[in-house]
Amino acid sequence: MTSSYLSALGMLAGAVVALSLTGIVAALRGWQPTRSVRPGQIRSRLVRAVQELPPGWRDNYRLLLAGAAGAGALMWALTGWPVHGLLAFATVAGLPFVLYPGGSGRTEIARLEAIAEWLQQLASVRVGGKPLEATIVDLDTVPALLERPVGQLADRLSSGVPARWAYRGLADDLASRIGDDIAQLFIDHVTSRGPGLARALSAQAALVARQAADLRDIDAERAKARSEARRVSLFAIAVVAVILVNGSYSQPFATPLGQLGLLVLGVLFVASLRWLRRMAVMEEEPRTLLTAEERAKEKESEPT
Repeated sequence: MTSSYLSALGMLAGAVVALSLTGIVAALRGWQPTRSVRPGQIRSRLVRAVQELPPGWRDNYRLLLAGAAGAGALMWALTGWPVHGLLAFATVAGLPFVLYPGGSGRTEIARLEAIAEWLQQLASVRVGGKPLEATIVDLDTVPALLERPVGQLADRLSSGVPARWAYRGLADDLASRIGDDIAQLFIDHVTSRGPGLARALSAQAALVARQAADLRDIDAERAKARSEARRVSLFAIAVVAVILVNGSYSQPFATPLGQLGLLVLGVLFVASLRWLRRMAVMEEEPRTLLTAEERAKEKESEPT
């Protein structure tokens, strides 16, 4: 056996051991396998992750993907090995998530503040006795972060969609516990049409504003964890880059077995980044309303 083959074999064995140890540690920490995720859910999670990035990265992420594809193709052409190209693509495409490992907590804070502002606007107009549906449709100014979901809600109401289902659509668009609470408040009003909606909207706005303030405090506390995750990730990427660019260091990976081992190491690295990211973000509150997908599944299971 050549030294390159032995090095690649040792590297692959080390990757397998590292993967096994990771599984053992996860099991000891009480980790349980999650249920299967559908392709649509994966896509929605990726879209949401991109939306959580700061505006500069978020608005230009398609250009970054194009640059990542070019970097991957160039690395593959220079080295002749596909995994090298794949890692180059993943490094460039994942750079903003490395720089912001916990997502942008400020984005969620701004979103909550926008919801509180919108609810207070509705409450102010409702004091005059205007119907809720007309208030939503005729409201001139909507916070920028809510223009899309509120605009879709107004379009549904204007096109004759029953208010109950239009509010369900709002919950799907907001895709959060607070969105479900707001939709439920609106649905209850459709059922009862009783007085006091303006007070309820004001109380809900105050509650959301308080949640935004609490989240701001939590985000400040988690800043240190995000900073550590960023530092570790950038150091690891720098080491990998030196190894791949330096011919003598990357020689053990220039075999089919070495490519397999390099792929395993890359998967482990991405998994570790995801673990760090989950440690740096706040867990989402469970939703109270069924999602559109869950409603469709429930309808399919009903006896005909």
